[in-house]
This record gives sequence, C-alpha cells and structure tokens, in this order.
Amino acid sequence: MNIIPAVSHAVGGRFTDVPASVSAGLWSCDLATEQLTWSDGVYDLFGAPRGSRVDRHAATARYTPGSRIALECRRMAAIRDRSGFTLDAEITVGPTRRWIRIVAQVECDEGKPMRLFGSKTDVTFEKMAGLLTDH
Repeated sequence: MNIIPAVSHAVGGRFTDVPASVSAGLWSCDLATEQLTWSDGVYDLFGAPRGSRVDRHAATARYTPGSRIALECRRMAAIRDRSGFTLDAEITVGPTRRWIRIVAQVECDEGKPMRLFGSKTDVTFEKMAGLLTDH
C-alpha cells in the first residue's frame, strides 16, 4: 500500500490515517519553521499523547544515536537534492526499542524545498524475524 499520496489529503486540518490495525502513520515537517505535524499513528509509534504539540528536537531524541545520524544525513541530502529517502531507524519509547521505516519526500514550491512529508511504519517484527533467521 503506497500511503505517501495520502499525506497531502487532510480533513479538518488533520491527516487522514491508515487503518488502526496497521502500526503506521503520516507526518510532515515545515522546513521554514521545523514544525512537525503527525497523524495519530505516528503519535502512537512514539508513545506521545495524540494531538500534543511535537517538538522536532524532542522527537529526534527518541532515535538511537546511529539512527539519528543516519536520519539527519538522509534528510539533509533529500532537501539538498529535492528528492526523497527510505530509512529503517531504531527509536526508544520508554524502556522499549522499536524499529520504524521512514519514507520521506520533499515538496518544493518553484524549486524551493518547503516541506518534508511521508510515512512511518513499525517494522520491529520484520527486523526481529530477520535477526533470528540471520543466526
């Protein structure tokens, strides 16, 4: 299921979300203000209260150090190149570690990057299954 196009569709100023049975959600980041907008699914992935104001610095603090560096590098390259990226990143939610797949795309206005948007999906089970079969 390709959920990237759904990001552009908002109802009452809020994203429509993927079905509740899927641990995933939609997000965007205004590049001028660094203001994040999350659907309920992303709040759930990060263990944050739904509808709360999201600070980008606090959100990126949930990423493990290696994943945070990878995210920032991919993000900067996507903005510079006006492109997108996919990244599997590890986050911590309280004592729990979780893997999420980030799919992102840059939205431009007259060639100027304005917004980064995409999806985040829980891929913890997929990662754990892969680790078990690799040994």
